[in-house]
Amino acid sequence: MGSMSKRKGAAGEREAAEKLNEVLGTRFHRGRQYHGGPESPDLAGDLPGLHVEVKRCERLSLYPALFQARRDAAPDQVPVVMHRANNRPWVIAVDVADLIRLLDVVDECRAKIGDLAGGAGGEPVGVAGVVPAAVPGGCESGGDDSRRV
Repeated sequence: MGSMSKRKGAAGEREAAEKLNEVLGTRFHRGRQYHGGPESPDLAGDLPGLHVEVKRCERLSLYPALFQARRDAAPDQVPVVMHRANNRPWVIAVDVADLIRLLDVVDECRAKIGDLAGGAGGEPVGVAGVVPAAVPGGCESGGDDSRRV
Protein backbone atom coordinates (compact mmCIF):
# COMPACT_ATOMS: atom_id res chain seq x y z
CA MET A 1 0.00 0.00 0.00
CA GLY A 2 1.42 3.37 -1.01
CA SER A 3 1.87 6.29 1.38
CA MET A 4 -0.92 8.32 -0.28
CA SER A 5 -3.34 5.43 0.18
CA LYS A 6 -2.29 5.01 3.84
CA ARG A 7 -2.80 8.74 4.48
CA LYS A 8 -6.24 8.65 2.84
CA GLY A 9 -7.17 5.61 4.93
CA ALA A 10 -5.99 7.27 8.15
CA ALA A 11 -7.86 10.46 7.30
CA GLY A 12 -10.97 8.41 6.48
CA GLU A 13 -10.76 6.63 9.84
CA ARG A 14 -10.50 9.94 11.71
CA GLU A 15 -13.43 11.34 9.71
CA ALA A 16 -15.52 8.20 10.35
CA ALA A 17 -14.79 8.44 14.09
CA GLU A 18 -15.89 12.09 14.08
CA LYS A 19 -19.13 11.18 12.29
CA LEU A 20 -19.99 8.40 14.77
CA ASN A 21 -19.20 10.74 17.65
CA GLU A 22 -21.45 13.42 16.15
CA VAL A 23 -24.38 11.08 15.50
CA LEU A 24 -24.17 8.83 18.57
CA GLY A 25 -22.51 11.13 21.11
CA THR A 26 -19.69 8.61 21.57
CA ARG A 27 -15.91 8.93 21.81
CA PHE A 28 -14.45 6.95 18.92
CA HIS A 29 -10.86 7.30 17.73
CA ARG A 30 -8.52 5.48 15.38
CA GLY A 31 -7.53 2.07 16.66
CA ARG A 32 -4.08 0.52 16.61
CA GLN A 33 -3.12 -0.23 13.03
CA TYR A 34 -0.50 -2.96 13.09
CA HIS A 35 -2.54 -5.89 11.74
CA GLY A 36 -6.14 -7.00 11.36
CA GLY A 37 -7.97 -8.64 14.21
CA PRO A 38 -9.92 -7.82 17.37
CA GLU A 39 -6.84 -6.19 18.93
CA SER A 40 -6.45 -3.68 16.08
CA PRO A 41 -9.82 -2.30 14.92
CA ASP A 42 -10.00 0.64 12.53
CA LEU A 43 -11.98 2.49 15.22
CA ALA A 44 -11.99 2.03 18.99
CA GLY A 45 -14.20 3.72 21.52
CA ASP A 46 -17.41 3.67 23.52
CA LEU A 47 -19.07 0.74 21.75
CA PRO A 48 -16.83 -2.25 22.58
CA GLY A 49 -19.44 -4.60 21.09
CA LEU A 50 -18.93 -3.06 17.66
CA HIS A 51 -16.13 -3.79 15.17
CA VAL A 52 -15.98 -1.05 12.52
CA GLU A 53 -14.11 -1.60 9.27
CA VAL A 54 -13.66 1.81 7.60
CA LYS A 55 -13.44 2.05 3.82
CA ARG A 56 -12.81 5.48 2.26
CA CYS A 57 -12.77 4.71 -1.46
CA GLU A 58 -14.72 5.40 -4.62
CA ARG A 59 -15.68 1.80 -5.42
CA LEU A 60 -16.33 -0.50 -2.50
CA SER A 61 -16.29 -4.26 -2.87
CA LEU A 62 -18.97 -4.72 -0.23
CA TYR A 63 -18.88 -8.46 0.42
CA PRO A 64 -15.09 -8.69 0.75
CA ALA A 65 -15.24 -5.70 3.13
CA LEU A 66 -17.96 -7.39 5.22
CA PHE A 67 -15.92 -10.60 5.22
CA GLN A 68 -12.87 -8.67 6.47
CA ALA A 69 -14.93 -7.03 9.23
CA ARG A 70 -16.32 -10.43 10.33
CA ARG A 71 -12.86 -12.06 10.20
CA ASP A 72 -11.29 -9.27 12.28
CA ALA A 73 -14.13 -8.94 14.83
CA ALA A 74 -14.09 -10.73 18.17
CA PRO A 75 -16.89 -13.30 18.59
CA ASP A 76 -18.88 -10.92 20.84
CA GLN A 77 -18.58 -7.98 18.41
CA VAL A 78 -20.95 -6.95 15.63
CA PRO A 79 -18.95 -6.47 12.42
CA VAL A 80 -19.93 -3.44 10.33
CA VAL A 81 -18.44 -1.62 7.36
CA MET A 82 -18.50 2.17 7.33
CA HIS A 83 -17.96 3.57 3.83
CA ARG A 84 -17.77 6.94 2.14
CA ALA A 85 -16.92 7.87 -1.44
CA ASN A 86 -15.93 11.40 -2.46
CA ASN A 87 -18.79 13.89 -2.14
CA ARG A 88 -21.09 11.26 -0.60
CA PRO A 89 -22.38 10.73 2.95
CA TRP A 90 -21.07 8.03 5.25
CA VAL A 91 -23.04 4.77 5.16
CA ILE A 92 -22.88 1.69 7.37
CA ALA A 93 -23.39 -1.85 6.07
CA VAL A 94 -24.18 -4.76 8.34
CA ASP A 95 -25.23 -8.33 7.64
CA VAL A 96 -28.98 -8.45 8.26
CA ALA A 97 -28.42 -11.42 10.58
CA ASP A 98 -26.45 -9.05 12.86
CA LEU A 99 -28.97 -6.20 12.79
CA ILE A 100 -30.62 -6.98 16.14
CA ARG A 101 -27.20 -7.38 17.78
CA LEU A 102 -26.17 -3.98 16.34
CA LEU A 103 -29.31 -2.34 17.75
CA ASP A 104 -28.60 -3.94 21.14
CA VAL A 105 -25.04 -2.54 21.16
CA VAL A 106 -26.31 0.95 20.31
CA ASP A 107 -29.13 0.69 22.89
CA GLU A 108 -26.61 -0.28 25.59
CA CYS A 109 -24.47 2.72 24.69
CA ARG A 110 -27.44 5.09 24.72
CA ALA A 111 -28.53 3.73 28.11
CA LYS A 112 -25.05 4.50 29.49
CA ILE A 113 -25.27 7.97 27.97
CA GLY A 114 -28.63 8.46 29.69
CA ASP A 115 -27.12 7.33 33.01
CA LEU A 116 -24.26 9.82 32.59
CA ALA A 117 -26.78 12.56 31.78
CA GLY A 118 -28.62 11.98 35.03
CA GLY A 119 -31.15 9.35 34.06
CA ALA A 120 -34.33 9.37 32.04
CA GLY A 121 -36.15 12.53 31.15
CA GLY A 122 -34.60 15.41 29.19
CA GLU A 123 -32.60 15.30 26.04
CA PRO A 124 -29.89 12.62 25.76
CA VAL A 125 -26.38 13.93 26.23
CA GLY A 126 -23.40 12.12 24.77
CA VAL A 127 -20.47 10.76 26.72
CA ALA A 128 -18.38 13.75 25.66
CA GLY A 129 -21.17 16.17 26.61
CA VAL A 130 -22.42 16.28 23.01
CA VAL A 131 -26.11 16.07 22.20
CA PRO A 132 -26.42 13.39 19.50
CA ALA A 133 -27.69 14.86 16.23
CA ALA A 134 -31.01 13.77 14.80
CA VAL A 135 -30.43 11.63 11.75
CA PRO A 136 -32.01 13.21 8.63
CA GLY A 137 -34.89 11.05 7.50
CA GLY A 138 -34.77 9.11 10.77
CA CYS A 139 -37.50 8.62 13.34
CA GLU A 140 -36.88 11.93 15.10
CA SER A 141 -37.17 14.13 12.01
CA GLY A 142 -40.15 12.40 10.43
CA GLY A 143 -38.75 13.40 7.04
CA ASP A 144 -38.24 11.25 3.98
CA ASP A 145 -34.73 11.55 2.58
CA SER A 146 -35.11 8.65 0.16
CA ARG A 147 -34.78 11.10 -2.73
CA ARG A 148 -31.21 12.02 -1.77
CA VAL A 149 -28.32 10.03 -3.21
